[in-house]
Amino acid sequence: MHKLIAGGAVWLCGIQFFIVQVIAQSRWTTPYSLSANYISDLGNTVCANYPPGSAAYVCSPLHALLNLSFSGQGVTIVGGLAFVGGRLGRSLIGKILIALLVLTAVGMVGVGLFPENTDNQAHVTAAGLQFVTSNLAVMAASSRGVVPGTGRIYSLASLIFGCVGLAATCLFPIGVHLGLGIGGMERVAAYTFPVWLAVTGLLLVKLGRREIKHLQS
Repeated sequence: MHKLIAGGAVWLCGIQFFIVQVIAQSRWTTPYSLSANYISDLGNTVCANYPPGSAAYVCSPLHALLNLSFSGQGVTIVGGLAFVGGRLGRSLIGKILIALLVLTAVGMVGVGLFPENTDNQAHVTAAGLQFVTSNLAVMAASSRGVVPGTGRIYSLASLIFGCVGLAATCLFPIGVHLGLGIGGMERVAAYTFPVWLAVTGLLLVKLGRREIKHLQS
């Protein structure tokens, strides 16, 4: 199989990040709020008030599935890179992009391995790492020619997504939520990257198909 098609298809699997969250939310035992609840509440392994001593009660029966999704996202990132890394890393910016993607993968695996209630320090460190590196990666991808087969619209969209995600990453921990709530601002910081990953995967699949047709013609 063409490497761009294989790598792009793997990155398209990153859409599971959203699907699994919807499934986990559907099994939440009390009303789940996209604005008031953290994403990681879905991976909390016990049914109790969290943080301890607060009035917020969390209970996620599918926490194991959610944590597997987090770590699986890291595997997805590296899996795609194994196929397409050679086409991304032909410039200095491309090599920086690859390094940022690897760090993002490490952070995602850590988020899944250390749920918020079992080792909060490790969880926050891993989450913070991937928030920063993932959005920086999206910004790096906006450099023309780094991602093959993409043009001006892709570059502009990547730059906007990366800047918005990075801004949300800075605002989220200092309590500036712009009316979105703590969960809403966290999602702005977290969701820009998986959207970029899936879209980029789709574009790489299309490019791979075009290259195959060109070789066959």
